[in-house]
Amino acid sequence: MSKRTAVIVGATGAIGRRLTPLLIASPRFDKVIILHHRPTQYAKLAKVEERVIDFTNIPAPDADLDAVFCCVGTTQNRAGSIEAFQKVDRDIPIALARWAAAHRAVTFVGISSVDANAAARSVYLKTKGQMESGVAGAGVSATYILRPSLLDGERDEFRLAERVGNLALSIVGPLMVGPIRKYRAVRTETVARAMLTCAERGAPGVHIVESDAIQELGA
Repeated sequence: MSKRTAVIVGATGAIGRRLTPLLIASPRFDKVIILHHRPTQYAKLAKVEERVIDFTNIPAPDADLDAVFCCVGTTQNRAGSIEAFQKVDRDIPIALARWAAAHRAVTFVGISSVDANAAARSVYLKTKGQMESGVAGAGVSATYILRPSLLDGERDEFRLAERVGNLALSIVGPLMVGPIRKYRAVRTETVARAMLTCAERGAPGVHIVESDAIQELGA
């Protein structure tokens, strides 16, 4: 099988920092293009081509694309406003998926959230649902949207609600079976491995991957 090019956005985030080393180590890819708004620690590594860009105008790739991975994400508090949050969590993934389709990428793999719904009352879940609709309609042949539950893993910022939630789920998680199994906390490295697995499968169509399926794919 010929080697291919992967593109990742959000390489320094909680999931992206787990996924990037997997892409670099994968024999599937001979080039990993990192699109970022500032320089990263990966720039000088073998196989890596880093481009510091403005996401309002993503430059055309100089190679055929196999897989595009979107790991961007923030919070309203960190972003500073609902509009700024939506720009990151909704607008960038949609723009990236459309860019991937325009340049004939085979697969797009993005991160959403458990219970994402464009009609939700929650701004967070509504934004994620709107993102899913935009990404699904972008036209990439194989599109995977992962819906992880509460993330368990290292972050650059302290999130009290997430820490408390992870503690609670560590206690009750084993009791969560059947339909509520998807609400178990999921490790960031598990999500990263699941993203790579999805890209390796590359089945045509739009695939929504719930959190319990992420656990299985990333095991």
